Amino acid sequence: MPNTLMMFKGDPTLHASWLQSYNAFTIAIQDNLVITTPNMQFVPKFHHFEEENIQARADGCFGVVDCFQWPQAYDNIFRNSICIPRKEAYPFPHPLHWVWYTPEQKDFKTIPGNSFPVGTFASDKVEGLESLLKLVDKPVQDWRANQQGKKDVIVNRVVSLRHGISRLKKHPLTFCDLLLFVTDAQRLFLEIHSFMDWVLIAQPCISSGIATVIVDSEWMGAFTHESDMCNKLHMAGMPIWYVCTMTYIPDNMKVHKPMLITHPDDIVISMYVEGNRIRPYDIIYRGQGGHQCQLHICRLYSSTTFRNPNVVVPLSTSSSSFSTPSSSALAPSSQTSAAGRAPQQNAKEARPTQPSQSGESRDKWKDPESLYLLPSLLHWDDALKTCNKDPSRMHMPYAIDQGYRFPEPTLLLGPKLPEHLQGYIATWFTCHPLWIGQVDHDLPCNYPSPQLWCAAPKGKNPEKQGPTAVEKRKVVMRDLFGDDMLETQGDLFAQEGLVEFCGPQVLVASLANPPWHLTQRITWELFELGFCYELRDLDCYLACKHWADDLIGQQFPEDNYGMWNNTLVGVLPYLEKFRELLCAWDDAPLLLVVPLMPDSFMDTKCWEVMHTVTTFYVQTFFRHFGRPPIIPHSIPL
Repeated sequence: MPNTLMMFKGDPTLHASWLQSYNAFTIAIQDNLVITTPNMQFVPKFHHFEEENIQARADGCFGVVDCFQWPQAYDNIFRNSICIPRKEAYPFPHPLHWVWYTPEQKDFKTIPGNSFPVGTFASDKVEGLESLLKLVDKPVQDWRANQQGKKDVIVNRVVSLRHGISRLKKHPLTFCDLLLFVTDAQRLFLEIHSFMDWVLIAQPCISSGIATVIVDSEWMGAFTHESDMCNKLHMAGMPIWYVCTMTYIPDNMKVHKPMLITHPDDIVISMYVEGNRIRPYDIIYRGQGGHQCQLHICRLYSSTTFRNPNVVVPLSTSSSSFSTPSSSALAPSSQTSAAGRAPQQNAKEARPTQPSQSGESRDKWKDPESLYLLPSLLHWDDALKTCNKDPSRMHMPYAIDQGYRFPEPTLLLGPKLPEHLQGYIATWFTCHPLWIGQVDHDLPCNYPSPQLWCAAPKGKNPEKQGPTAVEKRKVVMRDLFGDDMLETQGDLFAQEGLVEFCGPQVLVASLANPPWHLTQRITWELFELGFCYELRDLDCYLACKHWADDLIGQQFPEDNYGMWNNTLVGVLPYLEKFRELLCAWDDAPLLLVVPLMPDSFMDTKCWEVMHTVTTFYVQTFFRHFGRPPIIPHSIPL
């Protein structure tokens, strides 16, 4: 904060009444933004400027961009969103706790004798949702009796809520459909409840122009970048956060206390899972927060009841686990508007892709769906998603070899046939010691490029001059392995495109049906090797003056958890080493300059530093490599 700001601290009698809308009861910094609030004691993270997939998560809600879960930007069309009640204000046994209840498998009552996995919602849980309908039905009817127009959108919402509860009570559904029908009912209730609070409480306060110092902290509140709107909502006693850059902060602003950004730690962002299979819901929109985002979140769910559900097939007898996600899982639903489709297409075109076994492009900024991949870690996921992938961000000309030190882990999962997966695993087992030793002690002139890893050999063209694709790959492999290269049987390259060093046939035979936990350990090791060596190469270039003592060797003591330990005490030494490493790089964020101390290392500080180091690393890596980095994944247990 500039020294010219007037700071008011330490006075227990201090009350928010002395604050105007342009003052700050609390203030926080998020990237290049300053977020102030005249009437709240915390500052939530603002997600409005980030591109997000509007996609139902494991609990049926839409994650951090869900206006029913987290404050969003104020929108004049969705004004009542500011009056949505906060979950923390209504714990069990308050009647409103049903608004945030997430169905469990034990609530799913399957229909006996049916070959399809369909059922109904437990009767006691339906009664809980019916209690919500009773809470809003009479207030809406009373309000409607005083309105001239008998048909109103909120009346239609009540009808939809009543119909949705009836459907949950009687209509057979799959569990994934049931989950979203329940959250639909909960969102309908919150829309109705917040609308009534808006028209009966908030709007009259705003219209009267009479200021109040009492703020209803049980409402969700909203962000705004308009000072006039901030003033109106503040005077009406509504939770409000004002977003601007430092340039627009007045020198005479009164500040009670600076705060750290509050992160949405308790909001579910993981995808829906059935057993060991990830089955993500459709992406219905992709884009920045705001009107379009809220429009799609407030829409009712389109169920899959128009088609038969898949019969559950044991994984051991199904080859579907070798396939990549279907395009329908990544495409917008049929209901998505033209405005919703365009940002999705643009985002897809801007992302580096890699040819898949079917000839289609794979998005390298996220993992494919596979039983054989361990989940990536939350902060790394967020860093990959928020990385600015504009080509202008790349450092040209490239000063670092852009090739891969080890095969991309997802290449093992590329083939659709089980026998090809066996060959790939056997190949890696065979060349594993030689590969690591060569990369570690006798670096090649050039590492294989992404294209050389995954491009399948083409037929020879007698009229084409120069070496063929196979010959080029042989040159690269000989450069990587020298005279130790194994070329004893068959073609050097597998038919599907991955380098094949033909190992003992008995090894291939023993992997006729590779267990998923073994493959998870193999892919985890490839993620770990790729991350460590890419970090080493990048640090060697950006912090070359520190490499006399090979400092990176001291950064990662052997441990099963390291930075991803479940305790703050376990995380601290590793996170501090990683911070110390990155703070020597150009343009390192100011947060990374200050050492981490045990007495001040709390959950919020841990989250903030984790977020900063992963975001900075991914963006820096993209700048110098022009592609996403290999990132750590959860440890196989």
